[in-house]
Amino acid sequence: MDHERMHPRLSRIAGTALLLLGIAVVLWRVFGSPQDWEGDMKWLRTSLMLGALGAIGLSARLIFPGIKGDAPDERP
Repeated sequence: MDHERMHPRLSRIAGTALLLLGIAVVLWRVFGSPQDWEGDMKWLRTSLMLGALGAIGLSARLIFPGIKGDAPDERP
């Protein structure tokens, strides 16, 4: 069912955009966000960084999608 998969060019564009967004959030957090986020704001800071890490990880899967033929064959 190839019609259910995203077109490779669209997948790479979305992956690149997601990668740039993740890197931008990380750079903003490291260099630009308020350093005095304390108390409940530390949870927002942590979730921003984890979300950026997840976005970067997902972008790698979108840029380099694995296909069923890449998996090694199982031997009996």
